[in-house]
Amino acid sequence: MFLKDLNESVRRRLDMLASIARHGEEHAVCEIARSEMPNLVAAVRTLMAQHEPGDPGECPACSRILWRWQRPWRRPKSPCRVYLAARWALLDEHAASPRS
Repeated sequence: MFLKDLNESVRRRLDMLASIARHGEEHAVCEIARSEMPNLVAAVRTLMAQHEPGDPGECPACSRILWRWQRPWRRPKSPCRVYLAARWALLDEHAASPRS
């Protein structure tokens, strides 16, 4: 239950920020940008750091280390889905969803 509540509270906060950015008055948008932008950038950087490619060029979080041990012929999905999502969102690229 805790994770569901955490997920919902983060989503509500992001929805509120997006709503202010889209529909808020200029003063509110500037205040939110100054106060919340550093937090959003820090959150994205934290996610990116957790998925930064290691020496073999693979994402350590997505490389499925246990899968390799059990099934060495299976390659991890590449490129990392977190990096793709960040690129699409930050560069406003409307690409098709990644293939599974």
